[in-house]
Amino acid sequence: MKSAIEVALEKTKDIAPDRDPFEIPEEAKAKIREINREYDAKIAEMEINVSRRLREMAGQMGQRELQEHAQEIGRQVRQEKDRINEERRDKTEKIREEYQKRAE
Repeated sequence: MKSAIEVALEKTKDIAPDRDPFEIPEEAKAKIREINREYDAKIAEMEINVSRRLREMAGQMGQRELQEHAQEIGRQVRQEKDRINEERRDKTEKIREEYQKRAE
């Protein structure tokens, strides 16, 4: 005896959508790739600056003081990364929505 899922799958196996509703054109994919490169570069630049700053601080203060500052800087870096990634998501989502509206 077949399960309800197997019966439903058999009934719908010949039904194919005309297009994938989530598929976006190559032009949109290229724009999203460019946005990702831009934001990856922003994050990399920030990380380089933080590393440089920590190295400078290491020469100027003791280990304990450096650890305290490093924890605070780490928290700030995480917040900034979150902000950058949220901005990236907003931009890419806007592009996806724009191209999905065009397809409708």
